[in-house]
Amino acid sequence: MTALTTLAACVVAPWLGCRAVRAWFGVGRSASAAQGERALERSQRVSLLGGTVVVPAAAVAGALFVDPMVGTRWPTAGSWLFATICATTAWSSLALARRSADEADSMPALEVIGRVVQMVTVPAVGVALSLLAVTVVDRTVPAVGPVRAVLAALLSFGALVVVSPWLAMQLGLWRLLPFRIQSGGVSWRVAHLPVPSPFLTHAAALPWLRTVLVTDGLFQRAPALHWRSLVRYEIGGSPQSQSERVARWLLALTLSAVLFVAASAVGADDPRKLVAATVLAVVFTGASSWFANRQPASTVTLDPEGPSVQELAQTLRSLPSPQGQALPRTSHRPVGVELYDRLYALGHDPGRRPSA
Repeated sequence: MTALTTLAACVVAPWLGCRAVRAWFGVGRSASAAQGERALERSQRVSLLGGTVVVPAAAVAGALFVDPMVGTRWPTAGSWLFATICATTAWSSLALARRSADEADSMPALEVIGRVVQMVTVPAVGVALSLLAVTVVDRTVPAVGPVRAVLAALLSFGALVVVSPWLAMQLGLWRLLPFRIQSGGVSWRVAHLPVPSPFLTHAAALPWLRTVLVTDGLFQRAPALHWRSLVRYEIGGSPQSQSERVARWLLALTLSAVLFVAASAVGADDPRKLVAATVLAVVFTGASSWFANRQPASTVTLDPEGPSVQELAQTLRSLPSPQGQALPRTSHRPVGVELYDRLYALGHDPGRRPSA
């Protein structure tokens, strides 16, 4: 009964929360179209931020309140399975509840749920591989406890950051597009990131896999030549030094190792607690690796036969702004000075001007 109540809460709570937020910001009650758009954007931003708490919380609740029929014989696997189901359910409810009318018209509800399943597979596989790493290290490495814990933590970090997205592409969950993009002498693969919202416009680079992830909003709503130039800008070089990149990744790796070691300690006596703690370690590791991978803005490298800076700025201005971002840009790299000036000249105020 507790498991069914938990699953029902994963359906109802995100939906009611989104509806309450929309009512709070007055979505649908604005006097003008501009006010209505601002109200919708604010409500979606708050819902998105709330989702970063609700989805992992649903997974933790699923791990802790798994039904005895599922979690008695294989407690770790059963807790992981129910945690995945709860997280998928909460994410689906959130994605459906926060959609605008345009988003609802452009993507059916069933496709939204399918994309949620595709996206949630990566952290779910990361949790599974982390649990497997802990089990294998504990049973095979003849060393003192702290050494085994650190080794399992490092393997868990690699499983989440490298192995999980690689598997998603190999299994076709993130579809590889039939071409590559050249940037800085490196050939990058391009993969479609199936986010539930078609208007989330961004590209994100995975340098360790030589892959750039692109969502619908960019490659379906911008000319091919333009968005490929924007992607090259996204993954191109920057003034960030090698030592700075190493320092940021070492910090992310250290924090993640501490989290996974703590997860193993918390769940040493109870498989359900181990799964719940590992879920939180995976969530915070994903956040820390994302911050470590962010790079400062760089200058735009233009091909002789490609679009001009002004054309790229016009393309950016025509795209819907991703939720939680003040600028119509890609999410991995801020808009540089050149694009900022062009956007400003086109009548778009991007806020504070970045340093040259």
